[in-house]
Amino acid sequence: MAGYTSGGAQNHGFYACSFNTIKQPKFLSADGGWNRIVWLPKTIKVDLTSSIPEELYDKIATEEDAIDPATLKEWLKGKRHPIVEKYWRNGEPVPVVTPGPGDMWPGDEGYTPVTEDVATAEGEEEESGGVTVL
Repeated sequence: MAGYTSGGAQNHGFYACSFNTIKQPKFLSADGGWNRIVWLPKTIKVDLTSSIPEELYDKIATEEDAIDPATLKEWLKGKRHPIVEKYWRNGEPVPVVTPGPGDMWPGDEGYTPVTEDVATAEGEEEESGGVTVL
């Protein structure tokens, strides 16, 4: 995992952020906010107590509640976590298929990444830190 997340490389399926980010009112707002959080290590959950919405605090599992996906799934159903009602179908999680590192998302096949060429004011080529700048 360290190889995927280090060096500034962006890869699907890995997400890390600081406590200050998690404490912001807009934390994960585009993805459902705290309704998407189903499990936290107990120490982190305790540290974030003031940031977790009161109605969700007891619905977020820790290692004391569930340590494997099957147990977590049943625990979330029992607690009536919002993810079960909003994002699951027929009481079951809906898998999200994500592309592998370096692969495109379905539908993005026509996307052309930005190249490292940048035009200078004079329009001349110059060498800058190992990258050719136009």
